[in-house]
Amino acid sequence: MNEEGRYIRRVILALALVAATAVPGARAASDKIIASYPTPTKYPSGLTFGGGILYLGDFATMRIYRLNPNNGSVMSSFIPSPKPRGTLMYGLAYSSGYLWADTGSPTRLFKISPSTGSVVASYTVTGVSSGDGIAADASYVYIANNNFNALYIYKFSPASGSVVASWPGAKYPAGLNIITHVPTSKKVLMNLGNVGGWVYIFNLNGVRRNGEQFKIDAPCPTSHFVGDLATRDDTHIFFVSTYLDQLFEHEIDWGGVEEPAVAPTSFGKVKALYR
Repeated sequence: MNEEGRYIRRVILALALVAATAVPGARAASDKIIASYPTPTKYPSGLTFGGGILYLGDFATMRIYRLNPNNGSVMSSFIPSPKPRGTLMYGLAYSSGYLWADTGSPTRLFKISPSTGSVVASYTVTGVSSGDGIAADASYVYIANNNFNALYIYKFSPASGSVVASWPGAKYPAGLNIITHVPTSKKVLMNLGNVGGWVYIFNLNGVRRNGEQFKIDAPCPTSHFVGDLATRDDTHIFFVSTYLDQLFEHEIDWGGVEEPAVAPTSFGKVKALYR
């Protein structure tokens, strides 16, 4: 074997050793399904939790269901009045006693009283072409834009009526929720990608917490992790699957080990790089 061949062999063996000894994932978070329920609609999309109630939106009819989070049963339902303008309703969020919903193309936000179903305010979100899942805190609404040309998360200020920040989201960003990051006691944003099912974790200023992603535990095909996320408490979230018409409750282990979102290069592929 000549010197060039020995060098290539050393490179291949070194890369293979790294792949074999690499830690599968950061000790950040993992999840497991602890309960599941059928949804009351064939078109479940938006999902949020607030005031002890789980709210589920039907993207086609725009009907919002009040669900018992302990068994998934329907407590009541309503269509917001006046009915939101737009094509379909995708995300739901809850903050400071109000629901938020969005419709896509162009994206509009609606602030809704959950007790009466009345729309109390609405906003056109300039620059967001295809709003999907949303989350909210006391000051901002976060919108996942599921458009091939702009796969971003947008931070919208209802007070100013404008987008104040944006950053790249998960792969085809869909569900969003805000949760307490238990290791640091800080609020963070979870973003589910509807291709692959990986949930990325961001600080609320848009900085991604690298290595802290986890794959949502649900029996969805790879390209069909469509739906929304909701936070029950610091260690429990809900995921509604539009594809499966199922509602799943997950327990989060913030010290769990999760596989990386990007599959490691196989030994065969490494060899192919040096042929």
